[in-house]
Amino acid sequence: MALLFAGTVALTLSTPLLAEQAMGTPDAVKRGYVDSRFGQIHYRISASDAPSDNKPALIALHLSPNSSQVFSSFLPIMAEDRTVIAPDYPGYGMSDPIQGEQRIYDYAKAMLDVLDALELSQPVDLLGYHTGTAVALEMARQQPDRIRRMVLVAVPVLTEEERAAGAALPMISFDEGGEFVRSEWQRSWKWKGPGQSKRSVLATFAEKMRPGVRERGAKAVLAYDLAPVLVQARHPILIVRVKDDLWEPSKRAHELRPDAEYTELPNYGHGLFHAAPGVMVEISRQFLDAGS
Repeated sequence: MALLFAGTVALTLSTPLLAEQAMGTPDAVKRGYVDSRFGQIHYRISASDAPSDNKPALIALHLSPNSSQVFSSFLPIMAEDRTVIAPDYPGYGMSDPIQGEQRIYDYAKAMLDVLDALELSQPVDLLGYHTGTAVALEMARQQPDRIRRMVLVAVPVLTEEERAAGAALPMISFDEGGEFVRSEWQRSWKWKGPGQSKRSVLATFAEKMRPGVRERGAKAVLAYDLAPVLVQARHPILIVRVKDDLWEPSKRAHELRPDAEYTELPNYGHGLFHAAPGVMVEISRQFLDAGS
């Protein structure tokens, strides 16, 4: 999403932060495909050699326009004691596209198809990032018994005015001279978060260059009214507020769900899962393991 907000706060963690890890290596993160009602879904998976019996699988849900690559540094660390799976939504990364309108409702159905295809019959945990928070909440709305706990990072609780303004933003049009590439690169660099490496920015930029991804952009999440679904969700929730374009909307999410656990990360923005995977592993484990 490309809305700009501001704010200041501080984070305190009870245990030392894990060291930042390099972006995922091939031996630590495997890839695969499963069939869904929308075609093939590509996913990344990292699993412990000795997973704990009482730790459910964690499904990591990416922002748009991007893919599961945003979790490539996070997966192998988080998977030290559980299985972690990061699928690409239909039309993103290396997954087949949905034909016609893009809806959060359908992305959630596709992700539930992944659970079926991987034979994950026990309730799973969800970690949603930006668009992924809407997908996570919609999955929990559609099939609540299949979800245990949810970590929601940068939650797009937008006003009607913000949704309308976002939908009205002009698309960066394709041109044979390639100026659209320069425009997208400049926008990617503008939104570079603290600690985000050039490699991470380039990986994000490359995902935007996939056919159709730029056109979809944030349309699906802008059309999805997340607030009532968040209010109605009865699963344990952790809201993580990050200093990016969803800083203020994430505050609204906390105001809607004051009962949810809540953490602020004012020192991180876009590229969080590459810039500070260890921070997110620690925060996620503290919350998810409390429900074991």
